[in-house]
Amino acid sequence: MLEALQAVRSLDPQVPVAAGNVVDADGTRALVGAGADIVKVGVGPGAMCTTRMMTGVGRPQFSAVLDCAAAARDLGAHVWADGGVRHPRDVALALAAGASSVMIGSWFAGTHESPGDLLQDADGKPFKVSFGMASARAVAGRTATESAFDRARKGLYEEGISSSRMYLDPVRPGVEDLIDQICSGVRSACTYAGATSLDELHDRALVGVQSAAGFHEGRPLATSW
Repeated sequence: MLEALQAVRSLDPQVPVAAGNVVDADGTRALVGAGADIVKVGVGPGAMCTTRMMTGVGRPQFSAVLDCAAAARDLGAHVWADGGVRHPRDVALALAAGASSVMIGSWFAGTHESPGDLLQDADGKPFKVSFGMASARAVAGRTATESAFDRARKGLYEEGISSSRMYLDPVRPGVEDLIDQICSGVRSACTYAGATSLDELHDRALVGVQSAAGFHEGRPLATSW
């Protein structure tokens, strides 16, 4: 990845370059040093990911984003929180930890706008099929033109769910509905924290993390994510 970043940066791209994924400050500094403007943070938290079960590698996402964001900010770079977002609170926590953006996959997969056919189960409930990019299904698609030996070898390293039903929420079946819900949750989180901006939310979250009791001015900071 470091060699690839250096090669891309040598071409003087006129757009920001994102790279990842890492979960600690050292990894963040290495990627930024090699030319990344944005570092993706998250190993194992995704709904379609089985890395933690298969390898034991990963880290709780709030701690990872907090650590990586601090390192990136010192270097003038940014981080994206990638994975594990299932509720509005997860977006609020990612922003509070210092993420510039939040990546959402499986949560948006169960919407009318997501790719794939809209199917129905035996009870008539609508759903979309989603799969992990390290799953057997995804690996098979990427290696279709390779030799039988290479396909078999790469097939051994399955770290993603090959097929999962993502049911459409009858109340919020579209991306716009979910974004409205997410924005509402983030605004409410700022209200509870007494923050009038995302920067202030981050500052107050830092004070809460540094407090031995995990409280700031009587306000709890939920770090279960």
